[in-house]
Amino acid sequence: MSSCQVCRKKINLSLIDMGHMPIANDLKKSKDNKCNLFPLEVLLCEDCKLFQLSVRINPQSIFSDYVYHSSYSSSWLAHAKNFANKVKNDIDFSQNNFIMEIASNDGYLLKNFDKNKFKILGLEPAENVADIARKNNIPTEAIFFNEDNATYLKNKYGKPKLIIANNVLAHVPDIKNFLRALDIVSAKETFISIEFPSVVNLIQDFQFDTIYHEHFTYLSLNTIENLINKLNLKVFRVEKLDTHGGSIRLWLAKKSNDIKIQKNVHLERSKELKSKIFDSETLKLFSRECFKRKDRFNNFLNEEINKNLKIYAYGAAAKGISFLNFCGDNCKKILGVFDKNEMKQGCYIPGLNIEILDPKHINEIKPDYIIILPWNLKKEIKKDLSFISNWGGKLISFE
Repeated sequence: MSSCQVCRKKINLSLIDMGHMPIANDLKKSKDNKCNLFPLEVLLCEDCKLFQLSVRINPQSIFSDYVYHSSYSSSWLAHAKNFANKVKNDIDFSQNNFIMEIASNDGYLLKNFDKNKFKILGLEPAENVADIARKNNIPTEAIFFNEDNATYLKNKYGKPKLIIANNVLAHVPDIKNFLRALDIVSAKETFISIEFPSVVNLIQDFQFDTIYHEHFTYLSLNTIENLINKLNLKVFRVEKLDTHGGSIRLWLAKKSNDIKIQKNVHLERSKELKSKIFDSETLKLFSRECFKRKDRFNNFLNEEINKNLKIYAYGAAAKGISFLNFCGDNCKKILGVFDKNEMKQGCYIPGLNIEILDPKHINEIKPDYIIILPWNLKKEIKKDLSFISNWGGKLISFE
């Protein structure tokens, strides 16, 4: 794509071109030397302030059979529980107790709402993950959220008091359609929570591994406000979060809702513009630094492997797979990637053919190094794997 997916104007600015990469969560059941590769480049529309991929993969081929399960991270479960407790305290559900979550995964968040007190509904397009949620007694529709399905949902279930769309917006190939669908399914009294990793943090902290084909867009408050400008929606509150290396939670409501726009919205809007993330020189700096970090990681691998040390990695998350593939064929020297998701164990990292192993084998293998790939969960993983110090093993990360 050489034009913006929203305004169709020509795009001339590139944040980074990471070359041809596999779809991160397209794990292989066996070694596959013919893995499909697709361009992975992020472009910026100067008008919409929307960072977006130059090539968009059909979401049906990415999300219909999905291996990511939210419930495997204890810190993420705690984040979800805290969110649920907060909204139960802050929102008056006495007149309308309907809560709908978009991209509800395995029900990790909705399970925090008592079904005797709340009417809940999850939307999860991956049928295999939706089945797990249903087995956990979370009512779930296995559909994508778009304008057509918003009308269907409104007619079948009514309009929710709360819509949760946390960590889904970046995964939407047609973001304008998604926002229009929110407008359709919400009532005047509806509150909408949208949570996503901040593109400000991505750029300022060089989080290039969070770029992969499942993330079609990279977002900011300014972007969202530009996109909803012509809709009957407004952002009235902004919360800053530590998750995913720095996220923001936007609270939306209908423009007809008389709730006041809080000061934190104006502050965040101004802060984003002052960060200069939309300036061409900032984009060039980001790309240069990311390639330097790639070189540093490859130099580390070469030095340590030349010492005949056993190097493994931990966490076959999409960001880790993106990181390894960006760093290139040199990463094939990594002997394995541990992950506690049983659906991933025995599979291979696409593009590199590194086997994904059960962490139970760490004690037998006794790695000299374990590279923590999901650095956003570094504290949790370091605590879980602290025992490797018994044989002098080291845990490292490259954020």
